[in-house]
Parts: sequence; structure tokens; C-alpha cells
Amino acid sequence: MPSFADLGLAPYLLQALEELQFVQPTPVQEQVLPLTLDGQDVAGQAPTGSGKTAAYGLGLLQQVDVKNDAVQMLVLVPARELALQVRDALKKMGKFLPNLRVAAFYGGHAFGEEKASLTQAPHIVVATPGRFLDHLERRTIIPNQLKSLVLDEADKLLELGFQDELVEIVKRLPRRRQTLLFSATMSDKVLELIRKNLTRPRVINLGEDEDRLPENLTLLGHVGPIELKPAALLHILRQPETGRALIFCNTRERCMELARFLQGREVAAEVLHGKMPQPERDKALLKLRNGSSQVLVATDVAARGLDVTLLDTVVQYDAPDKADGFQHRAGRTARAGAAGTAHILATPKEQSHVKKWPVADSIKWSDMKAPKLPPAAPKAPKPENVTVHVTAGKKDKVSAHDLVGAFVNVGGVAREQVGHIEVFDYYSYVAVPRGQVQDVVQRLLGAKVKGKKVRVSIVQ
Repeated sequence: MPSFADLGLAPYLLQALEELQFVQPTPVQEQVLPLTLDGQDVAGQAPTGSGKTAAYGLGLLQQVDVKNDAVQMLVLVPARELALQVRDALKKMGKFLPNLRVAAFYGGHAFGEEKASLTQAPHIVVATPGRFLDHLERRTIIPNQLKSLVLDEADKLLELGFQDELVEIVKRLPRRRQTLLFSATMSDKVLELIRKNLTRPRVINLGEDEDRLPENLTLLGHVGPIELKPAALLHILRQPETGRALIFCNTRERCMELARFLQGREVAAEVLHGKMPQPERDKALLKLRNGSSQVLVATDVAARGLDVTLLDTVVQYDAPDKADGFQHRAGRTARAGAAGTAHILATPKEQSHVKKWPVADSIKWSDMKAPKLPPAAPKAPKPENVTVHVTAGKKDKVSAHDLVGAFVNVGGVAREQVGHIEVFDYYSYVAVPRGQVQDVVQRLLGAKVKGKKVRVSIVQ
């Protein structure tokens, strides 16, 4: 097996990979990286979790000229969550490349914030097509020095209706460029996209998404009438090993109904669906990540691109229509070598549909366990931690370390009780014990972090 050094990577990338504990290239990295470094166009079919972000990302990073203040690399992705995930991965892999600038642009927040960040052009842009086209039309980004274009999750880009935006964006890019395309499936529409936009591409096929599931994933199926599903779900969530859980429903109405049901039975549940404003979606995800909630009830908007580490359990409350939907949902747990469990609650009719898919062969089926439901509680449950919002972030040179210092030294929280911290460009979130939160907010009233006066408020 070749090493990353054998693939011709620069020392600054090898140093970052060593720190990230990337020991051996995955098959997609082994095949794609040499082609990317050679400047060839690539059309890759690769399943989720195969390491394709590093496969194209390392090649982009090696070809960036950090002395040139221009957008040189563009990665188009279907969702805001994936844009942030790819941006962060590129930053980590490019950690030892001096003055590297990587930016993520996406809808759902003020355009002005992104425009203000463009006083110096980023070397690499990761963006959703609609927002990137906005920048092109307003001439806040002029991509006349672009070297490489990546279309990541091309099947999803087309499924979400970005065809027109892709055509318009490609028209405005330099013709002499490298183009890389990655897709979980190679539908006729994806093949047409390849034909129109790639020049003599090398084709890499490592199997469809639906052929692969994480190695450490346990698949459990529970069969029974639809009226037993709520009690069966509650039974699963009350098992100690269930931990942090993501529950999938097919409609947003079902998500909201199910979250209310769980909250009434003392389960700290949040909702996530595509009609929610972006800040509300961010907040729901954040609460799951930092332990302010145990459960996130979501539509398939959460099936791709979400960065929820240490997710113990997935429950498919409604059976999906297609095998790839089943795979994407189940694959949100047991990531990066960790163990996880994916449950599916199915009526006999749903079970017979699911059994047609090869990906479902390893499901261990049993009858639903549905103990008698307890009466609904008068109030929603209160988790141990509460999330607070701080009006300072990366653009203010504030780090997680700075926030820990403020919450310990000024807020009076014991260091070991400061929970999960997430720092964004203009604000941050910190988890603190519920019993102390009012006192913490009061103590930090008018306090300064890194010389900036901040406001601290409880996230409801």
C-alpha cells in the first residue's frame, strides 16, 4: 500500500496529515490524488465516508499559490452544512501552508457579512451555487484566475435543482481550468454534466453509496403496526446505550408532531427541517452537539453534510422511499471508525419494501417493543446544560481558549464545567450548567473578551 508521501504530497501537507492521524490513503485518495496533481479532469463515483474531500482537497491545496491574492479554487456543494464541513477540512489539511485563506459562502444569512470578508480574496472558496452566483453577479468575486473547479455531490446538486445556476457559473469561469466531479450515483443527468463540463476526464468508480455502510454500524429493525411506533421509539430512547440520537421522519409535520410527543415524555428533543430559517437550524444542531438536547428529529435535509460528532444512534421513524435514502440516514452514525446503531421502525408493508434493497440485508429484525406510554408531562424536559450566545467570534480574534478564560475567571464557572464551545465568524456558543446560567450571564454583563465588550444571552 502506498503512503501519502508516495503520492507526491508536499511536506507541509504531510505534516498536517500526520497531526490529523491520517495514516494510509483510502482507495479514492490513492486513485484521485495523482490525477489531480497532474492537472487532469476527474469524474469520480465514490460512496459516503470514502475520504473524497481529502482526495480532491489535498490536490487543490498543493496547487494553491498563497502569494497570489485571488480566488484560485472553487468547490460547489449542495448544502450549507457541507460547505462548512469542507471548509473546515481544507483549513485543517492546509494548516501549515502560510497565509492560506479558505472561505465558505452560502445562503440563509446576510450577504453583507460575506461581502465584508472579501477585502482580501480567499484562495479557496467553498460555496452553494445560488450564493456563489450572487457574488458573481454583484462582482464581489471575479474568478478570472481560477485554476480548479470541484462539483461535490453532483447528484445532490442536480436533485436540488441547481442545474441553471451551475450552467451560469461555469459560463463565467476560465475555460482553461481543471474540473473534478464527485457523485454517489451516476445518473443520466450526472453523465450529461460530465460530458458538458469536463475535458477528457479520467473516470474513477469505487461503487455506489447504497453498496456501502460503515463497518462498525449495527442495523436493527423493529416491525409492528403504525400505532405502536411512538411507544417503540420512546423505549429505544430510554435505553442507556442510545445516547445522542438523530431521528428521521419523511415530512416536517411529522417531525414537529414527534418532537412535541417526546418533549411531553421528558425527552429533550429539537426539530430540524428545510423550512426553518438558517439560524434556527444552526441552533438545533448546536444543542445536539453540546448536550443541551438528546434528540434531533429531522427530515432528510439532515441526511447529508451534517457534522454531528459522537452521534450514537439513528432512528428511521418513517421508512425512506429509496435505498440511498436509507444508506445516507443510517450512515450519520458509526463515522470515522466509531461504533453506532441505526434502527428502523417499520410496518409489515414498509418492511417488505425495505427488504428489496441489498443494503438492508444485514438488518436484524424483531417485533416492536412498545411498553405502555406514560402520561404527557406538563412541561418540556430540562437538560443539564444550557447554551449561551456570545457576541464575539473569529473575526474578533476570539478563540475557544479565550472564552474558557472569560467563563472561568469572570463568569465563575469551574473549568471542567465549561461545556462544548463553537466559535463562528461573528459570534460564539458556550454550554454551561443550567443551575449556574443566570449567575454567569449576570457576571459577564459588560465583560470584555480579547478587548471586545461582549453581550451574553441564553439561547432559548
